[in-house]
Amino acid sequence: MTNTTTKTEQDALTLFVSKLIDYCKTHAKLVGGVILLIAVVWTSTALYLNHQEKVRQDSWAQYYAVQTALLTQGQEQANAAAQSLAATYPDSDAAYYAQLLLADLLFSQENFAQATETYQKLLQAKNPHVRTIAAVSLASAQQATQNYAASIKTAQDFIAANPTSFALPQAYFTLAMSQELSGNKTAALDTYKKILEDYTKTYFGVFAKDKITALSK
Repeated sequence: MTNTTTKTEQDALTLFVSKLIDYCKTHAKLVGGVILLIAVVWTSTALYLNHQEKVRQDSWAQYYAVQTALLTQGQEQANAAAQSLAATYPDSDAAYYAQLLLADLLFSQENFAQATETYQKLLQAKNPHVRTIAAVSLASAQQATQNYAASIKTAQDFIAANPTSFALPQAYFTLAMSQELSGNKTAALDTYKKILEDYTKTYFGVFAKDKITALSK
């Protein structure tokens, strides 16, 4: 039974191959055109992927040049290197992270207004991780400049648009602090209670617990 089945399958395969050969002979030009098209597509794809890989490698090489410039030549040279990177490879991950690096440096130096400008621009980045970092950092920078209304809006917009983000605890924390600093004690208490409920065992939860106690007096 098995031998008969195997022979039948072999006969069917032979017939299929025979018909395929006959078709190719009859439609030689068409088949040749299809093969040529496939070859062109594969070649184009390979060239595109090779180009993308080269762009990725070269852009990250420039990112490391930004870091090196910052460490050895100073902030001005690092800014120039970052601008060159952004101009050469716009919308690349390397360019985004170079801008984040310098914005964070500005923040650490308490140049909050300048940091705010860069974070604001990075909200349009194509990289979702960069957008996340930029959003929570922007809310903190706005808070540091005492623009509490803007900080609250930035944090609320982020929370609404990213309900499962890893950065939610930080966003809620910044929101609560800005609400408190703006004088909205009721809203701040509600946010601190949510932090305590959702992130009880984290630093944010511990901080929120202390804040709830202090604001409830």
